[in-house]
Parts: sequence; C-alpha cells; structure tokens
Amino acid sequence: MNITDAIAEVQQPRSRFQLIHFVIGQHDTPEMRFYQLCLELQDMGYKLRIAQIGVRKAEVEIRRLLETGDELDALEAEERQVGLEQTQIVMRGAERELAILTDLFDESQKFTRDEIEHAQPEYWQLRLTRQTNLQLMAGGVDAGQLTSLHNAGFLDGLVEAREAQLVEQAKRELAT
Repeated sequence: MNITDAIAEVQQPRSRFQLIHFVIGQHDTPEMRFYQLCLELQDMGYKLRIAQIGVRKAEVEIRRLLETGDELDALEAEERQVGLEQTQIVMRGAERELAILTDLFDESQKFTRDEIEHAQPEYWQLRLTRQTNLQLMAGGVDAGQLTSLHNAGFLDGLVEAREAQLVEQAKRELAT
C-alpha cells in the first residue's frame, strides 16, 4: 500500500465503535439515542450533499479555467484540482460514516417526537444521576451539577433526606 492509498483507506471521521459508544451511546435512554442518531444522520447527510455539489462546481471551474488557455488560469485549475482530490478523499470517509449511521438507524427502535418528549423526565433523571455519581467518584459534586438537579426538581427530596441524616448523626454524636 502506498501513502496515497493509505490516506484514502483510513478516511472516516468516527469509527463504528465511537459512534455507538460515545456519540449515540452517551445518552441514557433509547429515545434520546434515537434522537442523537437522527441528528447525526441529518448532519452527515447535509455535509455530504454540500460536498457533492462542491465537487461538481469545482469540476466546472477547472474546465472553464483550462479552456482559457492562459498559463495562470492553468495553474489555478491545477490548484483547484488538488483541492478537489482532497475533498473526494474526505467524502469517502463521510460516506463510510453515513453507511454506519444508516445501519444503526435500520437496526434501532424508532420513536416519534412525542415519545421522545414524554421520555424527557426519565432521561434527565438518569443523566443527572449518572453525572452526579461520576462527579462523586472524582471527588465532589460541583455547584453547576447541583443547580441542574435542583432545576429538574430532583434535588429537593435529596436535600430533605440529607438533612434528616445530619439530624440523626448529630443526635447520635450528642448521645455519646
């Protein structure tokens, strides 16, 4: 394999593993994983279509520059050809990623916007709980995380439970 072939071979923004575990799998419910998958499909599909149009536009520009017979236009055409080749290599990777996302879509459970909306309380409780647990493992929960828990309505019961624990602890300490 030569360098050019190797560069073309490795093209793909994110691996299947990355897409499954870090992009889509970062979400705690199937509804939000589906939502993220749809956003990724929309974004990658858009970028690929724009790149395809860019390729066609560059081909026209190159052809027109070469038709002039001007030496500087020929160099400009050559420069645009290099850019075109680079774009086509990158597009190969985008097509690979889009194929993976399409496979994941075909394999996934589908949800409506209404189902995604109704699953939001469960999603945010799971997500905020996971994030809080991770912060606790890292040494403490920051104010931003506590604010998020409070804003979602998940902190009030925890505060009351913690206050009750502190009262009981103080009673035990006074009793000894």
